[in-house]
Amino acid sequence: MALKTSVSRWSPNWIKGRSTMVRHFYNYKTFQFETGSNDEYLAARPNSYYQKNRPSFKGLTYSKQEDMPSLPVPELKSTLDKYLKSIKPYCNSESDYEKQVQLCYQFLSNQGPTLQERLLSYSMERRNWMQEMWDSQIYLADRSPVVPFVSYFYGHKPLASTHRVIDSDMLIKATAIIAGVVKFIEALKDESLPAEVVKDKPFCMNGFQYMFNNSRVPQFNQDRNDFYSIYEHGYLTVAYKDNFYKVYTHDRETGSVLPVSVVYRQLNQIVNQLATQGSIVEANAGIGALTTLPRNEWADAYQQLQADPVSASSLQIIHQSSFVLCLDQDAAPITLEDKSRVCWHGDGTNRYFDKPLQFFVAGNGFSGFLAEHSKMDGTPTLFLNHYVMDQLAKLNPAEFIKSLHAGSATLYPDLRSEHLQFIITPELSKTIEAAKLQFVNTIEQEDLRVWHYNRYGKRIIKTFKVSPDAFIQQIIQLAVFKYLKRQLPTYEAASTRAFFQGRTETGRSVTDASSKFVKTWESTTATTQEKVSAFYDAAKEHVEYLKMASNGQAIDRHFFGLKNMVQESDAPVPLFQDPLFKYSSTWLISTSQLSSENFECYGWSQVYDNGFGLAYMINNDFLHINITNKPEASGLSANELHYYLSQAADEIYETLSQHSSSKPNL
Repeated sequence: MALKTSVSRWSPNWIKGRSTMVRHFYNYKTFQFETGSNDEYLAARPNSYYQKNRPSFKGLTYSKQEDMPSLPVPELKSTLDKYLKSIKPYCNSESDYEKQVQLCYQFLSNQGPTLQERLLSYSMERRNWMQEMWDSQIYLADRSPVVPFVSYFYGHKPLASTHRVIDSDMLIKATAIIAGVVKFIEALKDESLPAEVVKDKPFCMNGFQYMFNNSRVPQFNQDRNDFYSIYEHGYLTVAYKDNFYKVYTHDRETGSVLPVSVVYRQLNQIVNQLATQGSIVEANAGIGALTTLPRNEWADAYQQLQADPVSASSLQIIHQSSFVLCLDQDAAPITLEDKSRVCWHGDGTNRYFDKPLQFFVAGNGFSGFLAEHSKMDGTPTLFLNHYVMDQLAKLNPAEFIKSLHAGSATLYPDLRSEHLQFIITPELSKTIEAAKLQFVNTIEQEDLRVWHYNRYGKRIIKTFKVSPDAFIQQIIQLAVFKYLKRQLPTYEAASTRAFFQGRTETGRSVTDASSKFVKTWESTTATTQEKVSAFYDAAKEHVEYLKMASNGQAIDRHFFGLKNMVQESDAPVPLFQDPLFKYSSTWLISTSQLSSENFECYGWSQVYDNGFGLAYMINNDFLHINITNKPEASGLSANELHYYLSQAADEIYETLSQHSSSKPNL
């Protein structure tokens, strides 16, 4: 039941009226969605039906959901104390800091307790007080194009040389990926995937419900998510030459998984169709380009498409499909930058960017993945991609190739891929061409460099008895300081999946200790021992803040909730309007770690046009940072930051190597 009014204005009567329904809704620990146009639509036919009729059902995946703790609301004074500590590096004088102290005292003495009480009351009626307002404001109400500004990507590492026959052929690799994803879908249906547990804490598995058979849908002012049953729509959408096709993965009558030979045959039919039906293919091309538009422009075009029953039916098929796989036959990326570009945005037409899961395979066999961000963060999709690539690595190449042709002519002879048709009016045709031009202009403003550092990785970092994540964060802080002679507000995503429906909290990487570290390190008078001590102090403080954030006790999501409790009749809150308060959460350096030995690319865009996006991996034997920015808007250079990252990484390694004997584990 999505809100029709602004989520920043909460009514106590509305909250009270929702109490019974909300408790009922959140008691569902398994798949919730049959079909619906709201992100809290309860299935008309709950999946107890499927549990009773699938002998393989295990009931493991969501077994911990009812026991997950609710997201806490931090104590108000504690948040203000942490805020004051966090902004010290940005204060140019003692008077700057004293002003912040007075603003916090004023807030604690006046509006703060009222807003806190409203937030506490709001939180009593839901197990995750942030989920609805966060999804709405941060994602669905954002009018920016989802690509390149919101979605994130992974690039898969090449398979072993023994698997080259799979890895180098677009259709064979695509079939293998589809088979791996379908196996994952079956595990979700059976709930045979165990609930994820990290350091003896179960992680919320809610995000796995939003992976398959759904889509973001454009609307004016705020989008929505449509969800469909994972049990009833046994097909995917394939994009090829800017057209879309329905490819079956399951028997339409029994729901059983189709042999890979049948899937492979359908993919070949798609590719071969171009030679025989070129005019039909051309007439339906370009719909994907519309999904690159700013959301209100896409909503307008979407309404035009919906007005025709043929186009509306095709859109519905895409939305209901389990996922999208894009065949990028004309792409053959070699460098990490080129591979990242294919993953991040491709050519802007052979995609449907509103789908939460898009895999793609290039003409040379390179494969990757792109995620629409509104309902899922990175850890569930990391899990999925890791699972799929592990399945590919386990294949016996000779046996798999043989299976692609086993009974291909006799099994399901009447089952063919279906070419989705769209009625493209002259007005829509103009919009498509304008979208293509706008996309090219947007992408040309974005710079991307990959810092792939092979001198050392996680194995060596651990010999220094320091958290690998804290280590690379200090590399980033030092590199930025070397480049700009100052620190910039830095965000690191911390997972809050230890709580029900947990997503992320902000880790503030700029701290008193990191400020001292970068200044000490660049000082011409500091001793080596002073530099080493400052490094370890900064790493320790970083670990402590990230731990606090993961426990739901950091400050930025709390402030977000408090701001949402401000009512129209309330007086302005001086703290929230203060320039330094705003600057301290202006994430000019946005960072996040998702690491996998199966990936060679991972990234997304900068958050602010005058900053950098730094997506990083810490693998066993290398470090990897995807650097994105808008050079013309920011005056900043990804190339120069790349240089300073290497310099910082070299210096820290060489210095710590001389003093690596006595520091505690961090």
